[in-house]
Amino acid sequence: MERIQQLQEELLSLQANLKQSDYKVIKCAEASLVKAAMPYDKAELHAERQAWRDRINEIEAEIVELEEAEKEAAFTEETSND
Repeated sequence: MERIQQLQEELLSLQANLKQSDYKVIKCAEASLVKAAMPYDKAELHAERQAWRDRINEIEAEIVELEEAEKEAAFTEETSND
Protein backbone atom coordinates (compact mmCIF):
# COMPACT_ATOMS: atom_id res chain seq x y z
CA MET A 1 0.00 0.00 0.00
CA GLU A 2 2.81 2.39 0.86
CA ARG A 3 4.51 1.66 -2.47
CA ILE A 4 1.29 2.50 -4.31
CA GLN A 5 1.11 5.83 -2.49
CA GLN A 6 4.70 6.62 -3.43
CA LEU A 7 3.97 5.79 -7.05
CA GLN A 8 0.82 7.89 -7.04
CA GLU A 9 2.78 10.87 -5.68
CA GLU A 10 5.39 10.45 -8.40
CA LEU A 11 2.62 10.12 -10.97
CA LEU A 12 1.03 13.38 -9.85
CA SER A 13 4.39 15.13 -10.00
CA LEU A 14 5.07 13.93 -13.54
CA GLN A 15 1.58 14.90 -14.67
CA ALA A 16 2.14 18.35 -13.18
CA ASN A 17 5.42 18.61 -15.10
CA LEU A 18 3.57 17.91 -18.32
CA LYS A 19 0.89 20.47 -17.56
CA GLN A 20 3.43 23.08 -16.56
CA SER A 21 5.32 22.62 -19.81
CA ASP A 22 2.24 22.70 -22.05
CA TYR A 23 2.76 26.42 -22.62
CA LYS A 24 6.15 25.67 -24.20
CA VAL A 25 4.52 23.35 -26.72
CA ILE A 26 1.88 25.97 -27.46
CA LYS A 27 4.51 28.68 -27.92
CA CYS A 28 6.43 26.44 -30.34
CA ALA A 29 3.24 25.65 -32.26
CA GLU A 30 2.41 29.35 -32.54
CA ALA A 31 5.94 30.16 -33.68
CA SER A 32 5.70 27.41 -36.28
CA LEU A 33 2.40 28.81 -37.59
CA VAL A 34 3.93 32.22 -38.28
CA LYS A 35 7.29 30.75 -39.31
CA ALA A 36 9.08 32.47 -36.42
CA ALA A 37 12.11 31.20 -34.55
CA MET A 38 11.39 28.47 -32.02
CA PRO A 39 11.38 29.84 -28.48
CA TYR A 40 12.51 26.44 -27.13
CA ASP A 41 14.57 23.57 -28.44
CA LYS A 42 11.89 21.30 -29.92
CA ALA A 43 13.94 18.12 -29.72
CA GLU A 44 14.88 18.71 -26.09
CA LEU A 45 11.32 19.66 -25.17
CA HIS A 46 9.93 16.56 -26.86
CA ALA A 47 12.51 14.26 -25.30
CA GLU A 48 11.84 15.61 -21.81
CA ARG A 49 8.07 15.35 -22.17
CA GLN A 50 8.30 11.88 -23.73
CA ALA A 51 10.45 10.68 -20.84
CA TRP A 52 7.77 11.90 -18.44
CA ARG A 53 5.03 10.15 -20.44
CA ASP A 54 7.05 6.93 -20.55
CA ARG A 55 7.55 7.01 -16.79
CA ILE A 56 3.84 7.77 -16.27
CA ASN A 57 2.99 4.67 -18.30
CA GLU A 58 5.44 2.56 -16.26
CA ILE A 59 4.00 3.82 -12.99
CA GLU A 60 0.41 3.20 -14.07
CA ALA A 61 1.28 -0.36 -15.05
CA GLU A 62 3.10 -0.96 -11.77
CA ILE A 63 0.16 0.39 -9.77
CA VAL A 64 -2.21 -1.99 -11.58
CA GLU A 65 0.11 -4.93 -10.84
CA LEU A 66 0.44 -3.99 -7.17
CA GLU A 67 -3.31 -3.54 -6.77
CA GLU A 68 -3.96 -6.92 -8.39
CA ALA A 69 -1.38 -8.54 -6.12
CA GLU A 70 -3.02 -6.96 -3.07
CA LYS A 71 -6.45 -8.23 -4.15
CA GLU A 72 -5.05 -11.70 -4.74
CA ALA A 73 -3.32 -11.69 -1.34
CA ALA A 74 -6.51 -10.55 0.37
CA PHE A 75 -8.51 -13.25 -1.43
CA THR A 76 -5.96 -15.92 -0.53
CA GLU A 77 -5.98 -14.81 3.10
CA GLU A 78 -9.77 -14.75 3.15
CA THR A 79 -10.12 -18.22 1.66
CA SER A 80 -7.45 -19.71 3.91
CA ASN A 81 -9.34 -18.46 6.97
CA ASP A 82 -12.47 -20.35 5.97
